[in-house]
Amino acid sequence: MKLRTTFFSVSAAVAALSMLPVIILLAFAIDQAGSGYFVRYEIFVNTMMVVSGTALLACLIGVPLAIITSIFDLPLKKILLAFLLMPLAVPSYMGAFAFYDTFGIGGELDRLLPITPPSVEGISGTIVVLALYTYPFVLLTTRSALAGLDSNLIFAARTLGSGVFEIFLKVIIPRVINAVAGGALLVALYAISDFGTPAILGANTYTRAIFVEYNALGFSQAASLSIQLVFIISLFLALEFRARVTKALPSQLVAIRLGSGGNCLAFLLVGLIIFFSTVLPVIVFLLWLSREGFVGVELLTVMNSFLVPLATAVLIALFAIPIAMTAAKDGVGKILEKVTYLGFGIPGIVMGTAFIYLGLQFPPVYQTFFLLILAYLLRFLPLCVTSIRNKLEGQDDSLVNAAKCLGAPENEVFFRVTLPLISKAIVGGGVLAFLETIRELPATLVLGPIGFETLATYMWRVYEGGYFALAAVPALLIMGVSVLSLLVTLTMEDF
Repeated sequence: MKLRTTFFSVSAAVAALSMLPVIILLAFAIDQAGSGYFVRYEIFVNTMMVVSGTALLACLIGVPLAIITSIFDLPLKKILLAFLLMPLAVPSYMGAFAFYDTFGIGGELDRLLPITPPSVEGISGTIVVLALYTYPFVLLTTRSALAGLDSNLIFAARTLGSGVFEIFLKVIIPRVINAVAGGALLVALYAISDFGTPAILGANTYTRAIFVEYNALGFSQAASLSIQLVFIISLFLALEFRARVTKALPSQLVAIRLGSGGNCLAFLLVGLIIFFSTVLPVIVFLLWLSREGFVGVELLTVMNSFLVPLATAVLIALFAIPIAMTAAKDGVGKILEKVTYLGFGIPGIVMGTAFIYLGLQFPPVYQTFFLLILAYLLRFLPLCVTSIRNKLEGQDDSLVNAAKCLGAPENEVFFRVTLPLISKAIVGGGVLAFLETIRELPATLVLGPIGFETLATYMWRVYEGGYFALAAVPALLIMGVSVLSLLVTLTMEDF
């Protein structure tokens, strides 16, 4: 019982720590009561426009792609799906960099074409870029629902003379609408929390406004805006938790043949999405690299970008084990696990604002690695916890029960049986945490110690200085590490 008690104690401590940012912001709100800083209507409207527009456009992209890669007899379907999921490995702010420098007056296309293409800026540009990097959420949830679609329904509709478009509207969409809504909620949560894309493209959303106030030393205004954003995100999280995508047994779908014309249209749609979401940024970064060469990024910056996330990932894996073990075995543990998800739902800029206020109250920890790594830990811990818990819940308990029957103490059962069984899940979850930490921008900008630079913050400094070409090396490095990290997770069980 000693090991179980230790695991429970660690889970309770981490759950309490996960509530710290919200408690800090609420304490600040009480302290600043009567300061007269109210909701800024323009920021709220802009944020809601970005969130709703991104969710809608991501659905318009993701749903057709899910259908194309699921029920149509399209050549090279698996390869196309792999490329369509590639935006999950690319931070949206890197796409914003590429689009900002490619379109508009003075952009890369303006130098090559006789006419000036429209700029990708403001709210509309932010919606387009965010949708290109979030549609995989809708694609995955919709494909999951399509896997359980009864093939007899499609067969009956075709027998009755229904065309492809009619089947799409009357048979497919009504049966995957819940899955589409679930994916749209994930997109909305991403869009409302994202900082880099609206900041680069000039959309005055909550995250951008919080950073502007922080830079202007308006800590009270930044905290007030953070509280408002946390409240809005809480509403979205409540909707996301209530969303239930019905899981059905996989069914053999009828492979609908599109014909040569239909295949061409499908390949055209898929090709356009892959080009704008993945190929275009790579081309732009390589173009910058050809102009500037391997200059600008110091070795210390590269080391910071790998060593700090690596240390954070190790800590996350160590804390995730007791939390997942407690959640898999105990009802109260499941509640504690849900509390730790709070940190993942809080945007990095809000987490940074809360801990800046904490640092101001306790100067010894202000702008130290302690606060930075704590923010990383609270934000990305759920990634590893979920990985381990899923493995624990899906494994056969016969080996554990056999060890107990042979008289092995609890500690020995854990270290010699359970731990080896979940080792791949631990590594996979740790790799995901490492991937997210290396790409994290707002929390690093706000909480990083003086002189501390990472590849992500270096790209931001380059953007602020207007020297976009110098961002080629860090951009390609981040993309390369992101793709490799995802490949590692795919080799692990249950990924």
